[in-house]
Amino acid sequence: MVLTHIVPHGTDMGIPAMKAATILSAIGAMSIPGRFVVGKISDSAGRKAITIICALLLTGAVIWLIYSKEVWMFYLFALFFGFSSGGLSTSVSALIGDTFGRRSIGIIMGTLEVGWFLGVSIGPFLGGLVYDIDHNYSNAFSINVAATMIVILLLILTKREMRLDR
Repeated sequence: MVLTHIVPHGTDMGIPAMKAATILSAIGAMSIPGRFVVGKISDSAGRKAITIICALLLTGAVIWLIYSKEVWMFYLFALFFGFSSGGLSTSVSALIGDTFGRRSIGIIMGTLEVGWFLGVSIGPFLGGLVYDIDHNYSNAFSINVAATMIVILLLILTKREMRLDR
């Protein structure tokens, strides 16, 4: 939802369209080092804790976005959101392998991807619907925060990773 609505939200806040588009580009650019750095850290520090930290950073970034009014605030959001988003995607995949073993990773990742793409399909629509009702993105982004908090709770409840290859 955030990726779909970040440019319109930026322009609603008075940011020129080209600068608003670079915010989206910055998110994508920051996801690349996020994947590499978080992947490396999670190899030694443990996947579950790193995954939770990335999800918390992602949540914090969206909360920051809700209160962002200046261009620099949007760019700071993009740095943290992109980095933690890339890191979350990498660490979740590794956590699944560590928790369930490699034998089941195909069906688990397939199921996860179905859930992910359902969210990607419904989230932007819901965000637009909430925006059409409220005429601002605060409540739409707050729904995103609530959904991510549910993910964090589920991560916390995940059993300890096994670190065994099965």
